[in-house]
Amino acid sequence: MSPAYWRRHFKPWVERMIRAVHAAGLPVIYHGCGNVHTLLPDFIELGVDAYNPLEAKAGMDVVDLRKRYGHRLGFCGNSDMRVWESGDRDAIRREVLRKLGAAHGGGYIFQSDHSVSSAVSGITYDYIVKLVRQFGTYPLQLPAEGAAVTS
Repeated sequence: MSPAYWRRHFKPWVERMIRAVHAAGLPVIYHGCGNVHTLLPDFIELGVDAYNPLEAKAGMDVVDLRKRYGHRLGFCGNSDMRVWESGDRDAIRREVLRKLGAAHGGGYIFQSDHSVSSAVSGITYDYIVKLVRQFGTYPLQLPAEGAAVTS
């Protein structure tokens, strides 16, 4: 749908839901798919706490978004499922560490950019979990591949 359609038909409802959820003392993680670059300022304006899942294949990149928006919006996801499916450990390590770079200062939850497909072996998934446990705890101490993202 177009951003104008979303703003006209969905934004008012989303705004009311966000107000109600925040009034209950809860955070809002908004789920959407595809390339939502044009709507991110709306989500920030409405007070969305975080956005999920940031599809890499749709052109979303959490590292670039962190640079652009700083910590005005949290992010969940964006680890490229296509890289996971490749099973290439070097590519997976680069992917995981680069995306963890968006976690400096908080506001990022590491996860895939979409459902984990059956093309990801258990061994590969275990490797990803181990990388996140090794490098994704605070204070972050990432090797060069996960250099700090500055906003």
